[in-house]
Amino acid sequence: MPYSGSSVTVTAKNSKGTELFVGTASGVDADSYLDGVAQEQISDVSFPNSASHRFTPGDEKPEAAIADRDWWISTDTGKTVAKTFDLDAEPQVLVIAPANSDDSLDGTTVSLQMRVKGVFALSLLGIAGTIILAGFSVFFFMRWWAARIRPPKKGAGRIGNGGSDGGAGGSEGSSGPKGEPGPATQPISTVQPGTAGQAPPRRRDLRNRRSLRTVTAAMMGTGLVLSGCANMPIAKPSSPDVTPYERTAVRPGEAGKFMTNYTESLDKTLGDKGSDLDKIQAAPLIDHTRAQIQIADKAKQKLRAPNFTEVVAGSPSFTEYPMWFYAFGTADKKSTDGDKQLTQVMLVTRESASTDPLVRSASYIPTDQMPTLMADGSGAVKKGPKEFADDMTTASGDVSSFLVDGKAKSGGPEGLKEGGFKGFRDYVGDLRDKDSGFDKVDVDCKPYEDLKFEDMALSTENGAIGMGEVRCTLTIKAPSDYALDLGDTVEAVKTNDKEGDTIKVDTAHPYVLMKTGDELTAVATDWNVLSSKVE
Repeated sequence: MPYSGSSVTVTAKNSKGTELFVGTASGVDADSYLDGVAQEQISDVSFPNSASHRFTPGDEKPEAAIADRDWWISTDTGKTVAKTFDLDAEPQVLVIAPANSDDSLDGTTVSLQMRVKGVFALSLLGIAGTIILAGFSVFFFMRWWAARIRPPKKGAGRIGNGGSDGGAGGSEGSSGPKGEPGPATQPISTVQPGTAGQAPPRRRDLRNRRSLRTVTAAMMGTGLVLSGCANMPIAKPSSPDVTPYERTAVRPGEAGKFMTNYTESLDKTLGDKGSDLDKIQAAPLIDHTRAQIQIADKAKQKLRAPNFTEVVAGSPSFTEYPMWFYAFGTADKKSTDGDKQLTQVMLVTRESASTDPLVRSASYIPTDQMPTLMADGSGAVKKGPKEFADDMTTASGDVSSFLVDGKAKSGGPEGLKEGGFKGFRDYVGDLRDKDSGFDKVDVDCKPYEDLKFEDMALSTENGAIGMGEVRCTLTIKAPSDYALDLGDTVEAVKTNDKEGDTIKVDTAHPYVLMKTGDELTAVATDWNVLSSKVE
């Protein structure tokens, strides 16, 4: 809208009784949602009755139901729908569509009304000001015309008092020297106006000053009136700078809603043995959860999602999809093992406005190690610096190396000899113990590469935070006369029933990487068995 200083109401009405939907959204969401969908775009409006629009061909309807999207700023439905918005507010995109995706917009009329209160009053003031200025011009011109100094007309005598030689009532003028008549005209400098009808000089000065004061006061009053109208809230033509739309992946205040919806959906999915899990999770986390469901089923246990007492989220601003954000939930102590208060860190991505957010990674850290996020006025958190991305790449190699040989490299992250890292190394040590009976236990580990963790990190008050994952494969060989038995956990995720003396076990090791000043720390509270197979 090329106007400012007012509000606009857009109304849509369908003559066929079709239920309509109207919604406002950030252009980031609207552009992604309608990408590839047939649409009529109104891009510019010129009052009173001109609009620039174009038709973009495409699919008949979007991928997802329009009313189910969680990114709408405001919505309404009905046979007649309307939306009023402030022209000076943050720009938004208004979308009008059939509420039922199987319907069409045939018979729909869209109208736009702009509030122009104050224009008539300002017009009257402008006309009045013009009249006043014209009056001042005429007034000053007439005063100038009347005050001009003009020479006497030719042949006109001068009437004055008689000389000493003439009678008191004489009608003849005085004679010049030697009795010669005076000149018909005299130089301007010698013309003296008669005193009989002249106003007193002092009186004339006062009159001039009063006139000047009156004119000055009138002009100042008019200026004040017009200046007071300059900021009236009326519609004015405007040429706003067209800048890309942008928004955070999760809006301020919506972190709790996201976490509630996620945990409720996860609880339902876990109760249904993993049905619809792909609607809330994606790799690599979905691999962990599916394995945990199998293990719990084998052990006759019931899984449930953790409860959270406090939730925060942070993300940079995005001008387009895909988006990502981090969610931090302080877990209820009843939801976790141990005495320490834990906070779950989750990395969430969203591929488009037509899809739902998917949790890609999740791991716990002690709550007292939770860093402080620094958000700007729009709620956006700055991305982690390039140096931290390099640290994440290096750290993934350091973690992999430690899980293989149990040796922490000099200059590597702190925390490798604790938590889930230590737990895995202890497990490998038990398998290699001479009492275990296994001939050979090999470990091969490498960073998970199907998700670019290094591209998704946030700056914190004193550094940065990100996530990572390492995948390992244990190759366990037993004597030929031994029966392989690695317990219910490995049996639950076995992918074949082959007989043999070698078994391979795949494991996952998610972790959180934090930088505070110059110190780098990796935190892992657990590790997961993903699958096993006999060879």
